[in-house]
Amino acid sequence: MPQYAFTCGSCGPFEVWRPADDAGAPLPCPGCGAPAARLFTAPGLRRLPTANRAARDREEKSASAPEVVTTKTGRPMPGHAHGHAH
Repeated sequence: MPQYAFTCGSCGPFEVWRPADDAGAPLPCPGCGAPAARLFTAPGLRRLPTANRAARDREEKSASAPEVVTTKTGRPMPGHAHGHAH
């Protein structure tokens, strides 16, 4: 079940675990009961396996601070020779 962020004009932001089918349904603020607006944020990824979460964190970090590499890694794409001009 995903976690969604909402905000109340009086009480501020809060998060709620609810089924995806109910994501857009109105929600009263748990503090004052006033209608709360859903905030559109990145999906909660806390339940991802550790390796997937680490890869996502590296990807996110690389957007603003790319990792500098000095050597090529991995395998060449099929049909492409590594380091040879055609």
